[in-house]
Amino acid sequence: MTTSFKMKAAEELRQSKRLEREAEAAAHAQSTAAKYAKNVANEKRIADKIARIEKGEEPVVVEEPVAEVEEIVVEKPVKEPAPKKAKPTDKKRGRPAKAKK
Repeated sequence: MTTSFKMKAAEELRQSKRLEREAEAAAHAQSTAAKYAKNVANEKRIADKIARIEKGEEPVVVEEPVAEVEEIVVEKPVKEPAPKKAKPTDKKRGRPAKAKK
């Protein structure tokens, strides 16, 4: 036996999921259309370039001057390692001896 608030909650969940699916479908359709438009533009550009090459036209290559970048060298001060301290060796390792009663 279900109560009215459970039925209402289930219906709201179905509606929200339906809206999410519709939004996903719209986003997918939009991205597919964008990919298709990009592909068409790319194919057109390639076809134009092939036509220019077949005509014998040399493609114009514009070389932009590259600004020279000076490298800045930062020298880090060399730290001398601290002298190591001797560890005390008077402790015995292993299990402790049994206590006498």
